[in-house]
Amino acid sequence: MAFYNPNFSGYFNPNYSGYVTQGQQTVQNGGFITVQSEDEAKSYPVAHGASVTFRDENQPYIYTKTLGFGQFDTPTFEKYKLTKETAQDTRRAESAPPRQRSEILPDYVTKGEFEALCAEIDGIKEAVGKIRRELGDE
Repeated sequence: MAFYNPNFSGYFNPNYSGYVTQGQQTVQNGGFITVQSEDEAKSYPVAHGASVTFRDENQPYIYTKTLGFGQFDTPTFEKYKLTKETAQDTRRAESAPPRQRSEILPDYVTKGEFEALCAEIDGIKEAVGKIRRELGDE
């Protein structure tokens, strides 16, 4: 069966088989595309198996829009906020003092501490019971 190709220049390519092989399917990613808004990035067309990264000119955001290879796949859209860090900020974070012990440890007691508290409570119960017996409340 012959196909009409309006762009045919008359040259024959012996390596062209007419079929597209699936092979390894990796998502292609190009450079950054500058957009005016998030809506513009969301409406940007993306080919199947491609991922496009956008830089918002007016806001400190980067967006990615990715479309899988499936015919019925829907694009996934992700939004990232940019923050600028200086060399001084990173040095300050590395040389920050270690956190206080209470900030590092979780808010619970060990089994030994729990048993000691239980023994103390039992002692208090015994003392209260003794006082009640002496007063005749029991």
